[in-house]
Amino acid sequence: MTLSNTQKLPGLQSLRALAAGMVLIGHVLAEAEHYFDLSLPGDTVPWTRGVDLFFVISGFVIALSADRLRAEPVNFLKRRMLRVVPLYYVFTTLMVIVLLFLPGATKDTSLDPAQILSSYSFLPYAREDGRIAPVLSLGWTLNYEVFFYAMFALCLAFRSPRIALAAILSACVIAGLVYPGTTTAFVFWTNPLILEFLFGVGLARLYQTGWHRPNTVLAIAGLFLGVALLILLDAFNIPRVLAAGLPASLIVASGTLLCPNRATPGQLLGDASYALYLSHRFALRAATLLLLPLLPQTQLGAWIYIGLVTGLALGLGILTHLLLERPIMRALASYPKVVPA
Repeated sequence: MTLSNTQKLPGLQSLRALAAGMVLIGHVLAEAEHYFDLSLPGDTVPWTRGVDLFFVISGFVIALSADRLRAEPVNFLKRRMLRVVPLYYVFTTLMVIVLLFLPGATKDTSLDPAQILSSYSFLPYAREDGRIAPVLSLGWTLNYEVFFYAMFALCLAFRSPRIALAAILSACVIAGLVYPGTTTAFVFWTNPLILEFLFGVGLARLYQTGWHRPNTVLAIAGLFLGVALLILLDAFNIPRVLAAGLPASLIVASGTLLCPNRATPGQLLGDASYALYLSHRFALRAATLLLLPLLPQTQLGAWIYIGLVTGLALGLGILTHLLLERPIMRALASYPKVVPA
């Protein structure tokens, strides 16, 4: 997403690229280990915690963009939905088509009309295996994003939106701890993970108050320390919001409060991060079905698989961004009243 408030923060796009790349690597490694029945170097790294990075980034970006729409909560929510919904609906619909006509091509998802309906409405749904996820399983994060957008839009009506948001999200988490295990929606929306958005909001507040000190050495040091903590804390039995959320916040702080105002690596991939996130499972599954019969069940075969699948997923993500996501955003931009922020 492109925000005028954050265009001067090239580190944000690098952070998005890092988050999307981590999720991709985690899923590719997991598939390789499953199908080749072996352990691979790097499988102890919590790659999929890139999602936590996305949540903190989202809190940071939305907190900055919302300032321009303090008196327009409905417009704020409309803009956010226009930004995330079109591409998500495209891939959700594609997943439904696959389930209808190529059910054997899917791995764990079955055709469930109630789940499909909940997927399009961003409502949490418990599958038969107990996992709370939409038909496009990656969309569980979008359910949290949309919940966050709705809560932020509600809080824009208050004199101090950030304080109101902190109070509401904290109350949700406390309610989940006091009254655990009621309905699916209650369990989902009271998960402490929602506090990771607040971490990003807090970083945005620091940025707005002038607390940003561009320094390449400190930015790199903070990045490496955050990644190290992400790996180290994952080995302990502590809540994910702490084990992943706090290191993710340090990483995001390094890319925003400390990152110099100049080009950083991964800008194109950062631009394409949302498209990559939504599309990579399709590339992964298609490549798995096509490549597995051709590759030897050895370490070499596994690494060839990883290289080819990763390249295919990156290519599909970038093409989806250039040929689908950008045209959609340009089309929306031709209508000034609904242009996404």
